[in-house]
This record gives sequence, C-alpha cells and structure tokens, in this order.
Amino acid sequence: MQVTFHPAKMQGTVNAPASKSELHRLMICAGLSEQGITLSDCTFSSDIEATAHCLRAIGAEVKLLTDKIEVCGWRHKPDMLPVYDCGESGSTLRFFVPVSLALTHGGVFRMHGRLSQRPMDVYRDLFVPRGVHWRMGVGADGTAELTVMGEMACGAYELPGDVSSQFVSGLLFALPLLPADSTLTVREPVESAQYISMTIQALRDSGIQINDRGPMSWYIHGGQCYRASNRSLDGDWSQAAVLLCMGAIGGDVTVSGLHPDSLQGDRKVVSFLRSLGAGVEERADSVRVYAGKLHGAELDVRNTPDIGPMLALVCQLAEGESKLTGCSRLRLKESDRLEQTVEILNRMGGDARSDGDTILIRGVKSLRGGVEFGKLADHRMVMLASAAATVAEQPVTVSDAEALSKSWPSYLGVYRQLGGIAK
Repeated sequence: MQVTFHPAKMQGTVNAPASKSELHRLMICAGLSEQGITLSDCTFSSDIEATAHCLRAIGAEVKLLTDKIEVCGWRHKPDMLPVYDCGESGSTLRFFVPVSLALTHGGVFRMHGRLSQRPMDVYRDLFVPRGVHWRMGVGADGTAELTVMGEMACGAYELPGDVSSQFVSGLLFALPLLPADSTLTVREPVESAQYISMTIQALRDSGIQINDRGPMSWYIHGGQCYRASNRSLDGDWSQAAVLLCMGAIGGDVTVSGLHPDSLQGDRKVVSFLRSLGAGVEERADSVRVYAGKLHGAELDVRNTPDIGPMLALVCQLAEGESKLTGCSRLRLKESDRLEQTVEILNRMGGDARSDGDTILIRGVKSLRGGVEFGKLADHRMVMLASAAATVAEQPVTVSDAEALSKSWPSYLGVYRQLGGIAK
C-alpha cells in the first residue's frame, strides 16, 4: 500500500493505543489459566493475532472482539505436536518455545519475514544439552520453521542478561508449570530489565508465586496454577513516543491514557525529550509535548531500543551534535533499524552516520523531503518516515505502509486526527 505523507503541523489530543507488551503477557497468563477472563481496552495488531494463534495451539479458546479479548484457558493438551504460527512477532516466538516444552512436548514454530534471522541460540544452547531436539528448517510452502521436541526439565537455569529480555520472560511463563521447583538467574549486565519486571508483575497478578533470591534471581515453585482475572490495558508508551516526538519537532501533541508509574521502559521518552530541550508537561494520565529550542544530547537507548529511531529524528532537528548509544539491538528487529534510520534521515536531507552500535547526528535546520522509499518492511521505519514528513519541505512516499499492521493498524487514522496528511 503506497502512501504519501505531506508536511503538516501535528497538534491535538489522542488516546494512546493499548500496550502491546502488556497485552502479550496478559493474554498468555489468561491462556494458561483454566477459567475464562476478559481483557478490555485492547488494541489489535498482527503481533497480537500471532499470540492468539499460539494460545489456540495449546488448546485455549481466544476471541478477538472490537476492543476486548475473551480467553478461556487451556484445559487439555493437544493430541499432536502443535503448530505455532508466530507471524513476525519475536515476543510470541520467544515466549512460547519454553511454554510449548512445558505443556505440549514442543511444537513447530512458523516464522515470517526476518523473524527466523533473529537470535534464538540462547534457547538452543540452554535446551539441547537437556535433551531437547532442535531443528531449524523450511516448511513445504517455503516458510521458515523451528521444530523443538522434548520435555522441559525442572532445575537451575541461568541466562545471559545482555540479550533480549524475551528469553527470560519465556522461562518465567513456563517454569511454574513444571512439576517441581526451579531457579532462574540472569547474569549482569541486564538489558531491558523493565520488561522482565512487567512479566513478573503479570505472573504475580495471575496467582503465580515467584520468590526473589537476589538481583535478577528467582526461586519458582513448580506445580502452580495460573488464575488470571479480568483486566483493562494500560496505554502503550512505545507507540505514544512516536506521537510525542512529532510534538517535539514542531507540533503540540498530547497523548492520554498513559500511566506515569508504568513498568514500560519506553516511558523514559519523557526524560529523553526534556534533555533535548522539548517542552514537556506531565499530568495524571497524559503527557503533552510541544516544540522548544532543541539542542543536541547524548542518549543511551540500550534499554529502550524501540524509541531509538524517533529520538534520532528529534536529534536530527536539534542544534549541535547528538549521539545515540547502545543501539545494537536495533540491528536485530524486522529490519536493521540502525542502518535504516541513518539512511532515512540522510535521504531526507539530514546528517547522520553509524559508528558500530552508535548513531552520530549533526543537527540540521530543516529536512527537504521529496523522497520515495521502497520496501521499508518495518512498521517503525514507516512511522519514522511519516513523522519526518510532517516537518519536511516536500512530501515523502512510502510504498509498503501496510507494515504498520504489525503493531498499530489504526496508526494512519491517529496520524490524520492530529492533522497529518496521508494520501
């Protein structure tokens, strides 16, 4: 789907979509419970549909309604090795591999897009020595498939902390289902610790007992039963950051439905934008960001990689030089977001370059635009291009705006609601 984004002043108030990170976790806790529950104020996307598909694979009933999800948890194990279609969702894949070993003796995990290229060796190195069969291959239709077969053993587990926190969360979902007790320790340094905290909170809210043994170490009792309850969703700070950054570069945007005490790591966008000189006002459940005198800064996005590209755009329009450090995980997403961010900014008339896992940016007064981007193949890169177009001198065209469906299918509607022009 080709869409052309035109220069426009972004202003107004919108509600944040529901937190995708929280919804993944609450859906899994609900699917592992025996009772039926309802999650309300939901926002659907391809990633959420992938998690729903995988819950159905373990025997749960899942209904995606207008703005809510009804889940009746699993009651019996499937007779055959399940097929888990994970779409392009890294969270879904990494959460369900351990769950499958704990419940269904494994499964076949189908992966689309670049998902099969994202690292999985942490699980391979953890489970294969424990007797799990592990094979990466291709299905009859050419789709990448990972087959894992075996039983997840109780005992002591240890993971490196300098990889995706999704591996830690996957084990945390599965270990309470095992017949005996286990321990889990994550070695320092730990990246994206906030997402681990989100998983633990979701588990505890679902009746799972997890005892702290020390920093990033837990004792987990086996034989536990999930008891999820009805919940409404918090606003998504990752998606809100896209809109707030558009406020910072020349607009005046307020996003409501945001909890200031949220465990979502991307709420740090508020302090990042303040450090760049944007006008920021925080209220009880909303944040307003408006244009200020932007100046360069050094920002560490190691624990907030999803908002790195949008922060790079703000830095590009700030006076002086900026540096985004800790960008390594940007390379391991739906695209190499580090290099794509640099390319998009430069083609728009910016001045950015990559240096290892760092993005170096020299601020410019304006972006010229007038660019047609081919297949970006990444929802966050489409958002970046659309945001940059709002302050460009000429329109910007994106050929595959359908990539937005992965995380935020209603993005274009929200964009237009704030005054954006997308045709």
